[in-house]
Amino acid sequence: MTNKKMLLYTAFSLSLVSVFSRLLGFLREMVIAWRFGAGAGVDAYVAAMAVPQILVGIITGALGATFLPVYSSERAAGRGGELAATTFSATIFISVAGGVLGFWFAPQLVQGLVGNFSPDQQALTVVILRVLTVVTVIGSVTFFISLLLNAHKHFFWPSVPPLMMSIVVIGGLAVFGASGITGLAWLTVIGMFVAVVWLLALAVKYGLPIIGKPKFTDKAFLRMATLTLPIFASTLFGQIYVIVDRRLASGLDVGSMAALNFANRLVGLPIGLVVTALVTVVYPTLADLAAKGDKQGLGVVLTSSLRILFIIMVPAAVGLVVLRYPLVSLAFERGSFDSTATARTAVALGYYAVGLVGLSAGALLPRAFHALQDTVTPVKISLALLPVSIGLVVVLTRALGLGGIALTASVMPTLGALVQVYVLKTRLRKNSLRVGGLLAKVTISSVVMGLICVFVLDRASVFGQIIALGATVAVGGLVYGLGLIVFKVDEVWTAIGLVKDKIIGLRSKGV
Repeated sequence: MTNKKMLLYTAFSLSLVSVFSRLLGFLREMVIAWRFGAGAGVDAYVAAMAVPQILVGIITGALGATFLPVYSSERAAGRGGELAATTFSATIFISVAGGVLGFWFAPQLVQGLVGNFSPDQQALTVVILRVLTVVTVIGSVTFFISLLLNAHKHFFWPSVPPLMMSIVVIGGLAVFGASGITGLAWLTVIGMFVAVVWLLALAVKYGLPIIGKPKFTDKAFLRMATLTLPIFASTLFGQIYVIVDRRLASGLDVGSMAALNFANRLVGLPIGLVVTALVTVVYPTLADLAAKGDKQGLGVVLTSSLRILFIIMVPAAVGLVVLRYPLVSLAFERGSFDSTATARTAVALGYYAVGLVGLSAGALLPRAFHALQDTVTPVKISLALLPVSIGLVVVLTRALGLGGIALTASVMPTLGALVQVYVLKTRLRKNSLRVGGLLAKVTISSVVMGLICVFVLDRASVFGQIIALGATVAVGGLVYGLGLIVFKVDEVWTAIGLVKDKIIGLRSKGV
């Protein structure tokens, strides 16, 4: 099987494995919307959750970029266990320190992050934050063990913990939903705790080297720490934008932060189903190729991955823009989530969807730099764009309200991805990352699909929301697929070949 076929097959298989988990996670958000709507309580929960998310993001951002390439090199030389055990110990120490500081300084953090909230809403946010500070430890440990499992080519099991968390939250809200938004915070902690216990059990089962005497003077760990510093600094400075974003959102109408969160969950669904799976599969391969000095192979794999992303994410972005109102209504409008919340969330979703392609590419491209053990270049790009991001979000929020926050979150990752593509083209083999022709083909096919979707949705609306939306998606998918066939996109024929091979294989076995 060729590299392209193997990449398609593995990513597709992992996507199927994670589909149920992602959909259940989305169901969790639907239940939250049903129980609490998009009001002050959810605003407080989203704001409080931002603090451990920032801390976990700083820790895991550095780990995700540097651990795997160094660990791959050490394993290739017959080492690696000492590095894994030391990194695990460092992760626990740093995350515990972050969690303690988050608990202790919760009032000051809330004041700085969402100072535009009313005093009562700030007090509620402090209570929720103190419940959620343990997420800093649980989330960091979960990420590291998942990363280590991926390094050992175990991709299935790390997709199970989110499913566990969703089951706990959904079940808890169904039974104890009346306990209020603070109860949601406790359910979040319990669900994540169950998940991390599961991963720790897997680590023991597979004999992963997480337990051992840490050696912080180990050369491999020091090399990783050196690579981590610029990413740590970049992620730390990058949180300035998050703080500005939350501060601006807290000054908008009550429920705006909740609407942004629900819209972000919708636009994150295709990213979770496709992009996360693809990046999870591709990154270890990129790290292995870089460790062997095979830049040509790295360029081929990266190009193939970008092509897959564009083929899937461009029509997804167009579809989300065209169908934003019925999608939000169908997903959330029930219980405490009213038509006003639907309208507000749909506006945010439309602006978020514009950046879906850039967000997807932005999740993949830094992995190429990290595989090459270059952690400085992505940092330089991020820091250069930071003041632009802050200025843009301030201007657009004044002009568009919550739509300005969502639009900035779309524009800036897209700009960052374009800069990274330009830099990588100069470093990899000639003709690497030539995806402009494909991007033009899928964009034309997607625009045609979108126009037809508008027509079908309007005509089918008399049959009810679910039937109209289902018919529109089905017709749109067919139109887009035909467009790719007309344009003779290679991946379509590769996918068809995989299906044919599978059918022939089943027939040969008498199935």
